[in-house]
Amino acid sequence: MIILFNNMIIKLKTYVWWLKVWLNRKLNFKVHVQMKIATVTRMLHSLFRLMNSEWRLNVKSEKQLYLTCITSISDYDVEIWWNNQKSYLVKFRKLQNVALRKILSAFQTSSIDAMQIKVEISSMKMQLDQKCKNYAIWIVELLKKHFIRKRTFILYLSQYFIELNLNLNALKYLNWNEMKANLPQKVKKCKDRLM
Repeated sequence: MIILFNNMIIKLKTYVWWLKVWLNRKLNFKVHVQMKIATVTRMLHSLFRLMNSEWRLNVKSEKQLYLTCITSISDYDVEIWWNNQKSYLVKFRKLQNVALRKILSAFQTSSIDAMQIKVEISSMKMQLDQKCKNYAIWIVELLKKHFIRKRTFILYLSQYFIELNLNLNALKYLNWNEMKANLPQKVKKCKDRLM
């Protein structure tokens, strides 16, 4: 179908790439996740070539490559589309399992949980949830005049926390690898923003 607008021909597309996010007509991010899976798969195969070289990298180096090259691509803009969809989670989990097997040179029947512990990588669900929770905490910490905070759902507003007597446990949402010395300052800062 072709639309004319100010003597310009506009062709209708099934999906469009806008702000590094693939959108379709229904705005359900299905195309975006498929494109992410394809990109991550290509990147994984490139890393596998490096891991299969004659002078094999050690586990620590392969883990670092996985975290910098793969998770940075797969976790990009997760806050927008992640809503605990099992179909998306299964696809990302399969890719993570393949990468873990390659990093550890493990057999197909090896336990995924054991491999995650050995390599010290959390599960995909935990990674995606943590990224969303960190984003929510970041929004709460913004000034009340900030445009993102103004456009955010009412649950993130400090008045709403106080009215419902909700206790936001900031320790639960902090980054797991932060220095212990910085935790009390971060918790105090978060509580001050809420009050």
